[in-house]
Amino acid sequence: MEQQLFYTEQIRQQQFLLRRIKNYRNTVTLLKLLAFASLIVESYRFIEHESLHILFPVLSVAAFIALSQLDSRIVRRRQYTEKLLSLNEGEIAARKGDFSSFPTGEEFIDSTHPYSADLDLFGEDSLFRQLNRTATAEGRLCLAQWMQHPCTDRKTLQERQEAVAELAGMPEWCLQFRAHSTTDTPSGTDNETRREWQNASPIIRHPRATRLFLYLMNALTLACWGIVIGGWLPFSFALGLSSVQLLLVSCYVGKINSCHRRLDRLIRNLSRYLPAIRLIDRRTFQSAALQNIRRELFNPDRNALQAFTRLSKIQERLDQRANVLLAFLLDGLYMKDMHTLFLLEQWQQEYAGHLDRWIGKISETDALVSLATYHFNHPGYTFPVIDDTVILDAREAGHPLIHGKTCVTNDFRIGKERQLHIITGANMAGKSTFLRTIGINLVLAQMGSVVRSSRFAFRPTALFTSMRTTDNLAKETSYFHAELIRLRQLVRTANENTDLFIILDEMLKGTNSADKLKGSFAFLLRLSDLPVSGLVATHDLALSELHEQFPGRFINACFEITHCGTQINYDYKLRSGVANTMNATLLMQQMGLI
Repeated sequence: MEQQLFYTEQIRQQQFLLRRIKNYRNTVTLLKLLAFASLIVESYRFIEHESLHILFPVLSVAAFIALSQLDSRIVRRRQYTEKLLSLNEGEIAARKGDFSSFPTGEEFIDSTHPYSADLDLFGEDSLFRQLNRTATAEGRLCLAQWMQHPCTDRKTLQERQEAVAELAGMPEWCLQFRAHSTTDTPSGTDNETRREWQNASPIIRHPRATRLFLYLMNALTLACWGIVIGGWLPFSFALGLSSVQLLLVSCYVGKINSCHRRLDRLIRNLSRYLPAIRLIDRRTFQSAALQNIRRELFNPDRNALQAFTRLSKIQERLDQRANVLLAFLLDGLYMKDMHTLFLLEQWQQEYAGHLDRWIGKISETDALVSLATYHFNHPGYTFPVIDDTVILDAREAGHPLIHGKTCVTNDFRIGKERQLHIITGANMAGKSTFLRTIGINLVLAQMGSVVRSSRFAFRPTALFTSMRTTDNLAKETSYFHAELIRLRQLVRTANENTDLFIILDEMLKGTNSADKLKGSFAFLLRLSDLPVSGLVATHDLALSELHEQFPGRFINACFEITHCGTQINYDYKLRSGVANTMNATLLMQQMGLI
């Protein structure tokens, strides 16, 4: 309820601000029209009557330029406020179960990944869609990599948890970061353009000589205009020098336009990081991870804030070229486009080599903001405890993708290494959901996020699942062969890791019952000799006999059902022991199949 009130109040504030901004811009637009009309009138009067002073047209130009710049700032403020409003409305919808405004992460789906496809990490109804609040393409990629590659370093996990807890305590700052940082271009497009630009050759071949000539020409032209304003030279003399400057700029206009088109999207996206960097700069953090980000961004030798501030100003200068009248006036006065080109190439030489490191830190902050928002939105979730004395000890663990009171929680514990729990139970009794509950909470835990559990102690480890094997006709792979490939991948992963947590659901479904039981039995014995722990769900009750033969390595647990006639009752609670009741025949009777 507290989160609902927070987002509702944010929406009210942003709607009020948008109304004020709209009225303010209407006033500025009217003043711009008046300034432009004044420019036309005063220029005409000056040309027709030499006795009038040129100062009046100059003042009209200055007023128009100042109002245009003010209008640009108002537009950016309106866009930012609209983005904040959209973010808060998205959070309100998400609380009602509508995540349609958030990316699905389908680009990260990989059927060969050790666990992501089985645990619904990416896709339409996925953990990524509920977790992701990143504002940048790079941040989205960073978050996905954290999901796909479990962090097993205790220090890194603890630092992420501290950073997430700190950011969750400042939800308004997190919203501001998201609103300021939003970009709409794919990460691959940004990276490709950035690499091309970082490796590009300078456009101006002889920068020193060209710059000296540029300054001399500017000084001469501006001095002439000053003399004309003083009334000591005719207007035509200064106009001629400005025409020469416009002619010189036109010699480079093709290269400038090409450069502008090639770099516009990159510069626009890079400059959008500036407000986020300013937010980080104005905030003092306590957690080690966020302090490290600040140190990397604001290194005295190469300060990201200074660099992106300069880049933002360069972008504004390039954008002003869209105003033909303004560009014509400024190029005529001091060849503004040429100076902008010099500034851009100077920035490239000084800062291009540091972009990847800075963007990496902003992306990391973006991912942490997502985890912090998830924590804020789920105050009942808890931070996991890293504990080397157990493999996993979960209390009241629930599936994060199941909302409301329909989610049934369970306790589960694996106390020592190389211990496999054999989970039996009837169809639809909750086995697969429970397996995914454990797996998806382990993924969250090893990202540094909160988990849906009242207590979740675990040892960081690699993770592997085999739950949704499919055939591949294009590669002439049958269902059973695909299963074998997946199990071979499991064995290879186990041999490459000193510790592996596995989750298997109904092995060898693609063969007959007798062969399946024999093969499953032999494979589980093989696994018991490898450094693996975890869960194995099965309908083969005979596999529970492994507990009697190897009581320290195999533990039996089950999901039971009860039924009265054709009425089947499910409680979805995990119990110790072996399931006693099955329901396939009853379910077929209910559906009229038999």
